[in-house]
Amino acid sequence: NGVFVYTTLSHVKYCLPNGDNGIIHSLQNPIYIMRVHKQTMYYIDREQSVNKQKLNCTEYLFKLSLHQRKFSDVKMWIANGRLCGNAVIGYLKMKGFPEVALQFVEDQQTRFNL
Repeated sequence: NGVFVYTTLSHVKYCLPNGDNGIIHSLQNPIYIMRVHKQTMYYIDREQSVNKQKLNCTEYLFKLSLHQRKFSDVKMWIANGRLCGNAVIGYLKMKGFPEVALQFVEDQQTRFNL
């Protein structure tokens, strides 16, 4: 879906086509990703065993939808995803989408600032 998922020694991270990146989650032990498919990551650990793990892809799928201007998906991710309100509003404003942020803000002072 256009998202590059990779690991460092201590994190599983993502990178979007527009250059945005972030951390999906922290790791206890280093792993080596083989494949990410339908929100499931397949990997090899240092004991050479193959494992799979569900990923919380909410944040990067929200950002990818925004980058692709799929505003109905953006609205769905905000309504159904577990995204932190102020962080999402700040991200929308920073990326030049204050009109999208307005739909999700009820506080009058925050609406005025957008």
